[in-house]
Amino acid sequence: MITNNLQSKKSQKTLKFRIVSILSVMIMTAVSYSGYAQTVFPGKQTIDKKEYLGLILSSNISEKYLSDYWESYLGKYGKVKGKRGLYTIEKAAIMSVSLNPTQLTSKVYSEQKNQSQVFMALYADGNYVGNASDQTYRAAETVLKDFSDFAAVREEVRVADEVFTTTEKNYQKLQRDIEDKTKEIEKTEKKLTELRAEVEKGKMDAANSLVDLQNKQRALESVKVKLSGIR
Repeated sequence: MITNNLQSKKSQKTLKFRIVSILSVMIMTAVSYSGYAQTVFPGKQTIDKKEYLGLILSSNISEKYLSDYWESYLGKYGKVKGKRGLYTIEKAAIMSVSLNPTQLTSKVYSEQKNQSQVFMALYADGNYVGNASDQTYRAAETVLKDFSDFAAVREEVRVADEVFTTTEKNYQKLQRDIEDKTKEIEKTEKKLTELRAEVEKGKMDAANSLVDLQNKQRALESVKVKLSGIR
């Protein structure tokens, strides 16, 4: 029984891995060819009492998960320092923006339900990137658009994994219910067998008791006859 349970759990994990892997490939392909819409625009944000000029990406991914994706994505540019939705890299290597180290300051936040933003300020070669007509702006915009695709893939996989997990839990609950009811049926059948045996024994005992009752009745009648003779 233990071996079967282990094999069942192993099979479920393998199935889950395969499904999530397949979904990942499908989603990555879909994102690559579907022209996933990104909304990037210049903007300002106050961080630690200092106003920064930069770019803003709007997303419908929850702030909680978007923050995780952003921190993970930034790792390819350098050492990330993160706290309470703020992520910075002192010397980011973003070659498309500048061949020199770039100071990256960013914030992930949400101002309304179902809408999150990533603000990114890049200080490169003595200036903040923020002029939409500059080449550096287009390079910075590409950074956010690439991140948007990066986050979209991971969010789709996360949601698929969440749906799979919920479905798996429902399946396991149904299996437990079946097992519980099967055990209850087995207990009931065992009890019925015992009750049938008791009924059969009761019938035999009742038959024997009837014979004994009849014998006692005849003995009583015999004694009564003797008593009437004495009178």
